[in-house]
Amino acid sequence: MSPAATRRYVVRFTDWTLYETVVLASNKREALAKAIALYNANGLLDFTTNVSGVDGWEAEFLGMEVQS
Repeated sequence: MSPAATRRYVVRFTDWTLYETVVLASNKREALAKAIALYNANGLLDFTTNVSGVDGWEAEFLGMEVQS
């Protein structure tokens, strides 16, 4: 079995402030799950913050694959 390709995703959520982190995942759904798990385990420790004005979660592929 060949190693699965893992991609870098930046995951953001907003609550009038924009919070984001980068995770390795095989798709957006997995990236969101990993970021939410990080948030649940560590709070905002793994996230950077910026001022925003909207609410929600999103994931964006950063264009780089990593072999695991």
